[in-house]
Amino acid sequence: MKHFYILLSFFVIGSAAGFAQTGRITGIISDRNSNDRIPFASISIMAEKSSVPTGTVSNGDGSFTLDDLKFGSYKMLVYFMGYKTDTISNIIVSQQASKVNLGTISLQPFSIEVQEVQVQANAKTSLNKIDRQTYRASDFQTAKGGNATDLLSKLPSVSVDPDGSVSVRGTTDFVVYLNGKPTQMDPSILLGQISGAQIDNVEVISIPTAKYDSQGKGGIININTKKTGATGLSVSVSGLEGGAPWSNTTDPYSGFKLNDNRYGGGANFIYLKDKLTLSGGINFNHRNVNGSRVGDARILVKDNTYRHMVAGGERPEWYEYLAANLGVDYRISENSTLSGSYFYGNRTEGRSAYYIYDIFFADKNKVTIPGIARNEAWIYNPNTDNRYGKFNNVNIDYSHSFSKTSDLKVSALYEHSSLTRELSNRNYHFDKPSNKFGSKILEYRQSDDTPLDGYRLSADYSTQFDNGSKLGLGIQPQFMKVAGDFTYDTLDVKSGRFYPYADLENGIDLTRGIYAGYADYSGSYKKIKYIAGLRLEYTDQAIRLKSSDYFSLFEGQKKSDYTYHHLDFFPNLHLEWELTGKDKLTMASSRRISRPPAKNMAPFLYRRHLEVYEVGDPRLLPEYLVNAEITYDRKIGKNNFTLTGFYRGVDNAIFRVNTVTNQNPEVYAVAKEDVLIRSYTNAGNSTSLGAELNANIDAGKFAKFFVGGSLYNYAVKGNIFGYQVDNSSLNWSLKSNVNLVFTKELKMAFDFNLKSATVTAQGKNDLFYLVNSSVSYSPAKLKGWDLSVRLLDLMNSNSEGLDTQAFNKAGAEIFYQETTYYRKGCIVELGLTYSFNKKGKSTLKTDSTFGKDQF
Repeated sequence: MKHFYILLSFFVIGSAAGFAQTGRITGIISDRNSNDRIPFASISIMAEKSSVPTGTVSNGDGSFTLDDLKFGSYKMLVYFMGYKTDTISNIIVSQQASKVNLGTISLQPFSIEVQEVQVQANAKTSLNKIDRQTYRASDFQTAKGGNATDLLSKLPSVSVDPDGSVSVRGTTDFVVYLNGKPTQMDPSILLGQISGAQIDNVEVISIPTAKYDSQGKGGIININTKKTGATGLSVSVSGLEGGAPWSNTTDPYSGFKLNDNRYGGGANFIYLKDKLTLSGGINFNHRNVNGSRVGDARILVKDNTYRHMVAGGERPEWYEYLAANLGVDYRISENSTLSGSYFYGNRTEGRSAYYIYDIFFADKNKVTIPGIARNEAWIYNPNTDNRYGKFNNVNIDYSHSFSKTSDLKVSALYEHSSLTRELSNRNYHFDKPSNKFGSKILEYRQSDDTPLDGYRLSADYSTQFDNGSKLGLGIQPQFMKVAGDFTYDTLDVKSGRFYPYADLENGIDLTRGIYAGYADYSGSYKKIKYIAGLRLEYTDQAIRLKSSDYFSLFEGQKKSDYTYHHLDFFPNLHLEWELTGKDKLTMASSRRISRPPAKNMAPFLYRRHLEVYEVGDPRLLPEYLVNAEITYDRKIGKNNFTLTGFYRGVDNAIFRVNTVTNQNPEVYAVAKEDVLIRSYTNAGNSTSLGAELNANIDAGKFAKFFVGGSLYNYAVKGNIFGYQVDNSSLNWSLKSNVNLVFTKELKMAFDFNLKSATVTAQGKNDLFYLVNSSVSYSPAKLKGWDLSVRLLDLMNSNSEGLDTQAFNKAGAEIFYQETTYYRKGCIVELGLTYSFNKKGKSTLKTDSTFGKDQF
C-alpha cells in the first residue's frame, strides 16, 4: 500500500499544477422516452465563429465533460445511433460563467435516417464511475470473432485460463448479469454463449450496491449487448471460419484427428414499429482445441518409497453451442412498458486424453531403493469427459413510471435446464519397445443426470426527492431445485459385461431459496456523491441424499439430510469526490457471500483419469468476505489514468484440497490403489491486497492505446487434513490493447496479455502470456459489409503450468504433481458480417439464469 499512496500523492500534486483558467461544459445524455442514460453518445462542439469542431463521448453513466474551452459562444450537436440529433446553440462560456452545466439532454428515438456527424474525438476504452468500470467492446477487435470470454481476457482485472476458466482478481466466483439482468449461471458457460460481435460494453462491478445480488467474491460482470435496429426491419448476418492446418495431427494410438478448426455464424433481427419492438436471433459456434499434456506425479507409499506416474499424450478439447432467443417489447402507454422473452441454449463441452503412463516405485528422485522392487509398468489410459446442457428460459418484465421522478419495475423468470455428464476411463497394457497397446485391464463408465428448475421474482421501486437524492427499495426472492442420480459402472474384463459399483452410486435433491430485500439511498453533498445501502438475504437450503453411506474424504458423521437456514446483512457504501474538473476520487466497501454450487456439494466420485479422483462434500458452508477499494481518476489532456487500491478478505474460505487414498483406510478400501483424490472444504481464509492501474492514451485520430496492470499480494491460510497451510505470492498482470486507424475502412488492433505465477492452497500456477492481432476492413462501396482477419496466439505461448503439493499432519510430503497443458498456435480466423438498416436500439435478451451455474 506504500506505493499506492506515493502514486496517489503524485497524481494529486499533478492535478493542481495542471489546472488552467479555462471554461468547462458538463451535462448528461438520456433517452427521452425511458429516461435511461446513454453511454458513448457523441458530442461535437464548435465556436460560433469557427469551422473546426472538437468533441468527446459520454461516459458509462451518460455524463460528459468538455474541458479547456476558451471563453466565447458555442454550438453543440449531440448524436447517438438510433436517435435524432439534438442541437444546442448560444452556449456562453465566460469569466463570470466558466463552468456551464447543461443538465440533462434528452434525445428522441428517431424514425427517419439522419446524416452522420463527424466527431474528432476517440472514445475512451475504459470509463470509471462511482460503482463500476466500463470497457468498450469495439476497441478489442481481436475478440470480435469469439465470445464474451475472449473479450474478458483483454481486461486488466479479469484473467482467463487456457481451459476457459474466468477469474476476477484471482477468484472464479462472480456473478454474470446480462443487460443489467441478474443471472446465476456458471460464468464460463454463459460467457461462452455470448457472441463477441454482439457486445456493446462490459461493466466490471467489483463492489456492487445493495440492489444487486450479494453472491460472488469477484462481484459482478455485466454484459451489455449492442443497440441495433431502426424503424422497420434490421438484420445482421455473420459467419466465421478458422483453424491452424499447419498444426493438425493424428493421435497415433486412438486415431483421433487433432486440429484447431472452428466455425460458426449467426443471424439477428430487430423490428420496430410504433409502440412494438420484436427481436430475435440464432447463433452457432463450434471450436476445437488442439492440445497435449505432460505430467510427473509421485505418491508416498511408505517411508521413503514413492509411486511415480510419469504421463504424456494428446489432449484435444471441443466446445459447441447453439443459442436462440426471441423477445418482444410493447409500450402500453407513455409511462408503461411490457416485455417478454424466451431463450434456448444447447451447449456441449468435452475433452479426451490419450496418455501413456510410466509407473514405478522409487525414492523422491526416481532412484531405485535397495530392497524395494521398481515394478515398472507401462499403461495406456484413454479417457473422455463430456458435459451437456440444455437451457430453457422465460422472462416477463413490466415497468411503470408514476412521474419523472419515480418508477416501478416488476420481473418474473422461470428456467428449466437439463444438465448431464458422461465420463469413461480405460486402461490397457502398453508395450514400450513396440510402442503399441495390448489387452484391456479395466474400464469405468460414469454419468449423472441433474435437471434443474429455477424461479426468480423481483419488484424494484425508486423515487427521487426535490434535493436530487434518490431512494431505492426492492424485494427479490428466488428458488432453485436440483435433483438427480449418479451411476458408476465397471467392466468385468473376462465377461465383457458392465456392473454397477453400488458403493459409489448415489442421488441428490438440493433446494435453495434466497429471500432478499434491499434499500439504498443516493445523493450528493457539494462535490461528493454517495450511495449507501443495506441488503438482507435469508438462505433456506436443504440437501437430501439417497444414501447416507456416501464417499467422503472428511471425518465426521454422515447423514442423508443437511439443512442450512441463515439470515445475513450486507451493507455497502460508495463515495465519489470530484477534486477538480480533471480529478476525482472514489471509495467503496461492502460485505458479500459465496454459496457453493451443487456440483461442489454432490458426493459423486469422478475418475478424471488414471491418477486423479474428484468428489464433492454436502457439508460445505458459504464463504463471507469484505471488499474495499479506493480509486483515483485523472485526466491529462485527452488521456485518462485510473489507479485503484483494493482489498478482499475471505473468511470460511473454500479450498480445493488434495490428498492421497492411502491416508484414509475407508477411502483406500474403495479406491484399492494409491492415487490422488481431491475435494472441496471450508479450510481457512484468503486475502488479496494491491493496486490496479488503467491508462487510456489518445495518440490522435489514427491511434489509441489502452494499458492495464495490477500488482497485489495474495495469501491463503488454513488447515488442510491437519497440515497448516500458509502460502503467499506477489502477483502481477499486464495487458495492453492498441487500435490503429489507417482509413475509415481499414483498421488494425493488437493485444498483449501477461500474467504472473501465483500460489494456490496447495501449490502454484506458472506464468502465462498471449499475443493476438486483427485487421478489419469495411469497404465504402459495399455498405453493410465487414471483413476481419484475426491471428490468435501469435507466439505459440498458450500453455498452462500447474504444480500441486500435499502434506500429512506430520508435515511429510505425500503427493507432488507437475502438469503442463499445451495449446498449439498460431490460429487464423476469418470473419464476415453483413448488416442492413443497422441503427436504433434493441430489446433485452434473456439467457439461462440458474442452470449454467450448476453446469
